[in-house]
Amino acid sequence: MPSTLVAVVDDHEVVREGVRLVSMTSQADVKLVGSAATVPDLLDQLGRDPENPALTAQGAKRIECEVVLLDLSLDDMSRPSTNVELLRAAGMKVLIFSIGENAPLIREALRAGALGLVRKSDPLEHAIEEARNIAEGKPVITKELAAAIDGDVEFSRANLSPREQETLRLYASGFAQVQVARRMGIKQSAVKTNIDRIREKYARIGRPAPTKIDLRIRAIEDGLVEPTADVTTAEKPR
Repeated sequence: MPSTLVAVVDDHEVVREGVRLVSMTSQADVKLVGSAATVPDLLDQLGRDPENPALTAQGAKRIECEVVLLDLSLDDMSRPSTNVELLRAAGMKVLIFSIGENAPLIREALRAGALGLVRKSDPLEHAIEEARNIAEGKPVITKELAAAIDGDVEFSRANLSPREQETLRLYASGFAQVQVARRMGIKQSAVKTNIDRIREKYARIGRPAPTKIDLRIRAIEDGLVEPTADVTTAEKPR
């Protein structure tokens, strides 16, 4: 399996150096491809166009990156939402890398598309391992993340109908749409319609879920799916 390509954005050089050293010795098989104090600096390192991060900057060498460990409070006073949006536009997944005590900033980053949170007080090896999990599509749910979600009424359920909830439960557990249709006794086209409606409802309350991974995270946040759920546990009666 190829190494996971990871970068870090943190305004403390000692933190960036720590991530570099741990990435070299980690058992999680990761490769640090970028390290910067700000998101624009990281995008420049990775050869991205500052106007359109999805594109390669003129005359630059493009360096691929899968996951970015992002500190929420940077010295350049940038907003977490702006930073997450820039990194996502560049095709990178974002893992919040923070002390985990500022719930409003955590919620802001989550709304912009961050996929999880790791605490700076935890061993750096844990952050590296969770970055690989994010790259593999596994959600990273912590008590700090759950507390940030629970503390905001905007992170309530999206008023899904019982059928939409069951569709989401099965789909977020790992079943393909055709398998969800068989288990619910409906047409595959109906499953697709349900999923489209689910996405619309989450987007309407500021919790976009454009991918299947995003839908799984929303299902976990709303208690429809356990963090460890898979197609095996989804078959069990509820």
